[in-house]
Parts: sequence; C-alpha cells; structure tokens
Amino acid sequence: MVKLFCAIVGVLGKAFPVNIDAGQSVGDLKKKIKKDNPGKLKGIDANDLQVFAAKKGGAWLSSLSEDVKKLKNGEKTALIEALTTEELQEEDPLEDMLSGMGPPSFRQTHLLVVVPNVNLKRSAAAQAIASISKKIKPEPKILTELLPLSVTEGEYQLDKLSEKRANDSPMVPTPDLHQFWKEYGGFPECYFIRQEEVVFGVLVVRLLTEGKNRVVIVGSPGVGKSCFLMLMAFHLACIKKKKVLIIRRMKEINTGIAVVFFDGQGSYSPQTNLSPDDLFAIRNQVGPATVLVDGFRQDEADSFTSGLLPFACLATSCQFDAKQDDNSQVVVLPAWREADLLEYAKSSEWVIETGLRAVFLQWWESARVLQDS
Repeated sequence: MVKLFCAIVGVLGKAFPVNIDAGQSVGDLKKKIKKDNPGKLKGIDANDLQVFAAKKGGAWLSSLSEDVKKLKNGEKTALIEALTTEELQEEDPLEDMLSGMGPPSFRQTHLLVVVPNVNLKRSAAAQAIASISKKIKPEPKILTELLPLSVTEGEYQLDKLSEKRANDSPMVPTPDLHQFWKEYGGFPECYFIRQEEVVFGVLVVRLLTEGKNRVVIVGSPGVGKSCFLMLMAFHLACIKKKKVLIIRRMKEINTGIAVVFFDGQGSYSPQTNLSPDDLFAIRNQVGPATVLVDGFRQDEADSFTSGLLPFACLATSCQFDAKQDDNSQVVVLPAWREADLLEYAKSSEWVIETGLRAVFLQWWESARVLQDS
C-alpha cells in the first residue's frame, strides 16, 4: 500500500492523499480518486479523469516548490504544462510509474489530475446525436463588445470607507452604481457605511490582494453581501486595475445568470441569461481574471460542471461547510445593529418605500377616530 498525494490542475485547493496498492492499475487509481472526492468530482466519470506523474529530474515534486504552491492556487506554470503532456493509461500498472523513484513520502506531490470538460468527452452515440442537433443548438454566448465605464470614483472607494464614515454622513449617494447594476442584479441608490463593514472591507481586500486562498462571504439574507461584492468589483477593477469577472445569479424572470467583465482599463462588457456552457465560453474568452460569484449555493459553486470554478470570492446566504482539504477563508458579514437601522431609516426613504409610513398613518387615523368616538 502506498500513499500518493494528488493535486487537481487548474483548480484552487490543497493536495489530497490516496491510499492504494502498488499492484493496482491506473484505472483503479482513477476510481479511488473519484471515490475519495465525491464533492469535488460530482458529475464526473472516473474514466474521464486524466492522471499524470508529477516527476521532475527523476524526483517527485516538492510540495514546497513554487510550482506546487502556484498549482494549489489554481495557476498553471510552464513546468506543470510540461508534466501534463504524457497521460498515464488505464491499463498501466502503478508499479511502472513508481519504478526507479524514491518511495513516496510526505511533503511531495506525486500525481497531477486534470478534470476535462465533460462535454468534450462523449460516447460515439452522443457525438452522433450532437452532430444531428448541432444546427438547432445555439452556440455558447460570449461577450460582444467593451463599453466605456462611467461611474464616480467616490462611490466605490473601499479603502476610504472609514474616512467617509468618520468625516461625513454614513449614507453615501450611489446614483451611478445604482444605474450601472440596474439590469444586472441591482444596487441601492444610497449605500450606508456600517462600522462592521469598514473592518470587513479591510480584511476582504487584503485576502483577495494576497490571492492565496479563495474567500467565502456568508451572512443572513439582506445583510449586504451582494452590495459589498459589487463595490469590491469596482474597487479591484478601477482602483487596483485588475481584470474582474462578476458572475451573478439574477432574481428576475428570464434573466438567469448574468456576468459583467471589467478589463481593468476603464471598460466593461455585460451578458445575461447565461447557461453553464456560456460561462465556460466566456471564461475562456476573457482569460485569467479575478472571479467574484454572487448568490450560489456551495454545491453549485464547487461543481466542475457549473462554470463557476475556480473563483476568488463567493457571496452566499447559504451555509458553507469548508472541509479539511478546503483552504477557503470563510468570513461572516455581521447583521445590522439597531442603531444603524434607525439611522438608515431616518436618512432615507425607507419607511415610504417599504409602505410602513402608510401603515402607520392608517393606524394613527384609526386610533384618532376611536378616541373621538
């Protein structure tokens, strides 16, 4: 029995161990990898996995090497590219791969696993059906044009939230952001800066700037996770000059999933009503970018068939269970304090928009009539 540490290429995550008899075949190894990772490999057939030996100069890759560190961050270096050219075949014995090598040990990476797009590997029958239906099946949607971005900088300066809250009103007018996100999930006309969000913003910006682990923002519905993520997108694209891809679940009928791509140079490109196939096509189109995902459950976000992986940050109202082999940084956006809610209500049209003022006036009129009678 040998313990082999495997890493999935192109996906953020730690290496995982697989215990298997050296007398088994590569095909048996694929089944064991699939069995030990039911969540990550959901919907993937074991036979579709591609396995490669992680050898360099007659030695196993060190887990402390820069190539492996970048591999765990979802990056693909020139060395990893070179190592994923000669696939181990199902009928090959594992002993052949182990022959001439030192015994596998800790702090090493022994196998590279590539999870191909399941849509690319089909049976002959499936290919025949696909060729027949190709004429009626639309091509995946992609981004069509870059549009000039015009939003006032003061509306998305996350690094100055503390200064604004201390010197000005905590209520920041955001008419440009409101107009921009109107067709892509929405954003309020005013943004209330809570003290908790000042601290929260510093933490999340630091984690995303470091780029070591993906960030998962959790919290109660309505606490402000989506708004914060939309601010983060503008901050990264316009202040940090990064390429950013927002993938957002829409609530409106017939809008499905929306994406907005920021090129980091003052332009953006939107698209709506997207399928997972569309997401794969768009991600291939834009190339490396900071991916921010909003409104999806953990099982959807971690599925290889959803088009959401890999991502840098996820905002979700659902519980997120970070397994032992998941290095996600789960951060909680706290609920509103009563004092902030009262100040927000006084500083906005909230009582009118929610209909509470009409209810109160009706109650007050009824009470007055009863008192006079």
